[in-house]
Amino acid sequence: MEMIDKAGTTEADPFAWYRDNLAGKIEHLDLGHAPCGFFRLRTREGDLLPVAVWQEQGVRWAKVGANDPTCLAEGEQEFCERVIAFCWRSPITEAVYFAVTEEGAPWPDLPPERTTDYANMPSDPLEALRIELEGERVEAEAWLATPISDQAGADRAANWALRFADMEKRAQEGRRTEKVPHEKAAKEVDARWRPVQDAAGALKARLKDAQTPFLVEKRRREAEERAAAAQAGEAIRPAASAAAGTAGRKTSLRVVRTAAIDDFDAALMALKDAPEIRELVQRLANRVAAAGTALPGTRIVTTDKAA
Repeated sequence: MEMIDKAGTTEADPFAWYRDNLAGKIEHLDLGHAPCGFFRLRTREGDLLPVAVWQEQGVRWAKVGANDPTCLAEGEQEFCERVIAFCWRSPITEAVYFAVTEEGAPWPDLPPERTTDYANMPSDPLEALRIELEGERVEAEAWLATPISDQAGADRAANWALRFADMEKRAQEGRRTEKVPHEKAAKEVDARWRPVQDAAGALKARLKDAQTPFLVEKRRREAEERAAAAQAGEAIRPAASAAAGTAGRKTSLRVVRTAAIDDFDAALMALKDAPEIRELVQRLANRVAAAGTALPGTRIVTTDKAA
């Protein structure tokens, strides 16, 4: 953390923009200028590389991954277009940067690396996927025993959920592929694949659900801070999104509306032409509630859920 310490905290602090970016206060960047700070770059191959930009005697330097430092006295525009344009939205703390680059620590927001060697997997795709799933299930369940308490934990849950989502998708695709020439045996195929698909989906859902309390609290604190700033007459910065995940599609809070049936007879009369009974009334009422409208005799229950 010596780079920032050396920079100081004066108005001329070259890391000021980076601090605001890390706090979620930055929405855009002039790509003609490489800001001092620490970032993470995702390559086209999917690798994650730490990036550092700092200043020495008025000259900017940069280091990407394990490459040697590069002086930006010339070529800063090209560096911005090639690197900064793809990583400035992913700032990391200085502590994380040095832990990854000097100590060889893993990225704290990513799930643990797979330790199992999948080179000699069974030829049966279901058995291979079952082994892959079991290799992570115990570890994921043990990790879920502790509530998420910080952004890195929420990000890790979101990123780990992507891994189980991939397994769930492959299980689903495998089930569908195997069914094509065996339509008459479709029920048997479903019975083979669904346990793995459902297990992966259940762990994905648990990892998403585990993020909800933290994200709700984060959004609440953000609202309180913005309200306090407004009351104090201060400039109100853009609201930071309550989201998690850095390895793909992010998890964010969304409003989930379901119907709470207070007067079933009234609701049933509103759906009197439907051929089904209570289960259908509840399902249709939920569908209507999700669109933001309550049927007669029902009320909308609003909850927050990581998705």
